[in-house]
Amino acid sequence: MKRTSLGTLAAAVASLGMMLPPPTFAAVPIAPTSDVALRAGGLLVGQVIDAQGVAQAKKVVSIRQGKHEVVRTTTDKNGVFAAQGLRGGQYDVVTQDGGCTCRLWAADTAPPAARQAALVVSGGDVVRGQFGPANSWVAWIKAHPYITAGTVAAAVAVPIAFMDDDFDNGS
Repeated sequence: MKRTSLGTLAAAVASLGMMLPPPTFAAVPIAPTSDVALRAGGLLVGQVIDAQGVAQAKKVVSIRQGKHEVVRTTTDKNGVFAAQGLRGGQYDVVTQDGGCTCRLWAADTAPPAARQAALVVSGGDVVRGQFGPANSWVAWIKAHPYITAGTVAAAVAVPIAFMDDDFDNGS
């Protein structure tokens, strides 16, 4: 009797694990951070492009530290922007359609791998090799109705099969 109870529990846990979408077990992604060297006077220079690499003219760029906006500027016809008076630290460089997180360094303290300019990609998120946003399990279920139905059917049938086997053995 104890062995069949353990088997039933194992089947139930396995069925539950199959019903959960993969992002349930995934780690929360961390936004990539770029090291960028400031120029003299705390000048940050950068460029805003779209996902295809085309420069974005006349885009408003907000440079934020936490929830506080430090500087607001606009890109030129080549998508280039400049912001004066910044100090070293972590900043979010944000446009209406995208942004990036930059760790800004004074010119004399920047690590050798630091970039000389920030690059902001605007437009929709580019997701490669991933399922999608971590909170969209409902969307996943809607997009995969046959897998969902099969998983639910297995979750119902496996415990019933174990129970039926117990009755056939005279337990």
